[in-house]
Amino acid sequence: MLGVILAAGKGTRLKELGQDIPKALLPIGKKTCLEHIILGMKEAGIRRFGIVIGHLGEMIEERYGSGESLGVEINYLKQDLSVYGTGRAVLLAKELAGDSPLMVSYGDIIIEPSNYQAMLELARLEQTCVSSVNWMDDPSAGAAVYFNEEGFLEDIIEKPPKGSSTTNWNNAGVYVFQPIIFDYLAQLGASKRGEYELSGALRMMVQAKVPVKAHKITGYWKDIGTPEDVIAIRHLLGDK
Repeated sequence: MLGVILAAGKGTRLKELGQDIPKALLPIGKKTCLEHIILGMKEAGIRRFGIVIGHLGEMIEERYGSGESLGVEINYLKQDLSVYGTGRAVLLAKELAGDSPLMVSYGDIIIEPSNYQAMLELARLEQTCVSSVNWMDDPSAGAAVYFNEEGFLEDIIEKPPKGSSTTNWNNAGVYVFQPIIFDYLAQLGASKRGEYELSGALRMMVQAKVPVKAHKITGYWKDIGTPEDVIAIRHLLGDK
């Protein structure tokens, strides 16, 4: 299985923290954010990675090279940021993934590592795609996720107006996809925000009745989108 990590973004909400360094390289405890993700997936059995880079991506390449220092194999996929979005980023991994499933994570999401293994086991058990979700007071800053009693997704709405969602489940930014995802990514158009969003392809799959199982994140989850988020996760993880 291929691990795909999306680390091309500029991190504009990080202000001065993201001016001279890609946010995936921000130190969180003794590791960078990117290392937390790679090592978490590695613990779940993934050894081969495609890292999508863009803004200051050469710093990521210089830091990790082939991945030997982490005991993994890293391939770098360069995203044209003039055609921006998480959907186009994942599409870059099509050749690397081939006919195998892939685990995808946004490069600014840190989760309790046991979730990676749980998601892979769920994907194998159900022989389907898996999308992670976490509970929030209001998912308006992310994407509202709706699923049925059996845990299969029924809808996903990117950045819904505040207070409009009838669900508290938010798209947690980690997935296990079967290769069928690339068929939908190839059809994906730009959203109202002008981005080619992975959640849009996921919604297309759900509407086409492709089964997607929800995994509820256990333990911690943090999006390091703002300086306050970085401080919070550093405090939580300490020296890990």
